[in-house]
Order: sequence, then C-alpha cells, then structure tokens
Amino acid sequence: MRLVPVPGERLSRIAGEFAKFGTVGLVNTVLNYAVFNALILTVFDHGQLKANLIATVIATTVSYFMNRHWTYRDRPKAALRREYVLFFAFNLAGLLIELSALGLAKYGFGLTSLLAINVAKTIGLGFGTMFRFWAYRTFVFRAAPAGELASHAGAASTGRAAQPDFAELAATLEAELAADLDADLEKPAPPRPYLAMRRRR
Repeated sequence: MRLVPVPGERLSRIAGEFAKFGTVGLVNTVLNYAVFNALILTVFDHGQLKANLIATVIATTVSYFMNRHWTYRDRPKAALRREYVLFFAFNLAGLLIELSALGLAKYGFGLTSLLAINVAKTIGLGFGTMFRFWAYRTFVFRAAPAGELASHAGAASTGRAAQPDFAELAATLEAELAADLDADLEKPAPPRPYLAMRRRR
C-alpha cells in the first residue's frame, strides 16, 4: 500500500483545494465588494478604510464557515476556538495587506475616485488572498499526521481489522512443538521396576 502520495497526486489534491478555496473566495469577494461599496456610498463616504474593515470582517466570518465545512472538511477538526482565532489572525494579516494598498492609493497618490479605490482594493485583495491560502492550509486547517492518515487509509481499504498471518502462526507452532519433542528425546529414560528387582536378588 502506498502511503506517501506521488507528486502528481499531491499536485492534484492542492489544485482541488485551491478550486474550492477560489469558489469560496469568489462568493465572499462579491459579498466584500457589495458591503464595501454600499458603505462608502452611504455612511462612510470619506471613510474608505473603515468601510473596508467592516466589509472584510463580515466576509471573513462567512469565509471561515465555508472553508471549514467544505474546502477543508476532510482535515481534523481542532477546537473551534483555536481555529477561529488563527483564522481571524491570518485574515487580519491579509487585511493589513489590503489596507496598505488602499492607504497607498489614497494617501500616497491622492486617488479618491470610486474606480481608483476599487482598483487599489483589488490589488491588495489579490496579494492578501495568496497569503490567506498558504496560511489556511499550513496552520489553520492542518492535515492529519502521517500515522493517522496511514491508519485511516488501511481501514478504508480493508473495511475491517487486519487479519493474522495464519501461515506464519502455523510455522511458529510447528517449530515450538519440534523443539519440545527434541527436548523430550534427549532426556534419560527412567529406570524400569523389574530391572531394579533383579538387581536386589
């Protein structure tokens, strides 16, 4: 049984994860942009960074549950608090990347139009997304240890506990019986009663 995946299988698994991650990201990107633009067009007309912060928190919460229960549902379930804290910590790092791009566009280059702000947000979101994908699969939704994967793979392939090797067991018993027989043959024979009687006469 091959327990270590070949490079092609590993690449295929990563590609599958990335496809699901991308789908989740697409859904939450639409949500992020919708909330972001709704806020800067209403209550935060001059607070683009605040609007981005609120939009990212909402999208991050939705993203966590979609990734946990779909993209990485085969990964071991750690304590919810641990995963959630790590998830938000790495999203905070991704958010800082996005805010840096927005801040550079607004305060560095003086770009404040709706189009320019959305372009800057898109650039920051792209870099933040790459960082998040690496962090999620490496630290948040970690793969099971190799030993655990091997045991699961064995159970899945056989569907039952491993059967004993009866040929090896029979050979062991035969060797033990032969050794006992040889030991009995090497023992001196006990004295016969009638020989002892003849000697007394």
